[in-house]
Amino acid sequence: MKKFVFLIFLLSFFSCNKISESQVEVDAVQEVLNFYNGECKKSKGVSLVNGTKSNNYQLEISKSDLLNQDSKYLKFHSGNIAYLFYSNLNEEKANYDEIKVKINLSNGESHDYSYSDKELIEIESLLRKLIKIEKFIKEKDFESLSSEFDESLNVERKNIEDLFVTLENQYGKASSFQFQGFEFADSNNFGQLIVVKEVLMFEKVNATILLIFNRKTKNLIAIEFP
Repeated sequence: MKKFVFLIFLLSFFSCNKISESQVEVDAVQEVLNFYNGECKKSKGVSLVNGTKSNNYQLEISKSDLLNQDSKYLKFHSGNIAYLFYSNLNEEKANYDEIKVKINLSNGESHDYSYSDKELIEIESLLRKLIKIEKFIKEKDFESLSSEFDESLNVERKNIEDLFVTLENQYGKASSFQFQGFEFADSNNFGQLIVVKEVLMFEKVNATILLIFNRKTKNLIAIEFP
């Protein structure tokens, strides 16, 4: 059966035209701008999908140096933008079923993404596990870190330790992480995945790290330094 989507209304924000916002929404948008700088246009929409009302909020980001410089990972950043906004809505999260993100690059390209509230709640839950993994890496608790991997992979503590010892010898001690988003992906062996992008800050460099999870079990599948 085909799904029919009827747009009821769309309130847009362009320079002088403002949408009705709560202070919580204003503050949530500011959290996005604090991270990405640039400019943000905002809009609210309501649609009817097979008789069910759906509320959405769209953030359109332009003139962000980070997004222009790291456009290779634009989809991850779109997830981060949606999550930053949604997670800071606090008690007003229930007002929206979908967060839409539009990113305008300096080369003229525009990219559109959307995330349901269920997807963002899923990421919020995963972040609690992510904090544990970050702690294990910073404290060099490689035994605990290896236990986070899917059992079918038979990951050995020594292999994980060797990886991070090599990195520390090259770049210095790892001090902190910065979450920079996520994407959903598919694999032949593990089905659906969640790939999380972070920046791991060493003494000498900041390195991109990808943590790949089985979406169903939330077990760690891989750690990559692309």
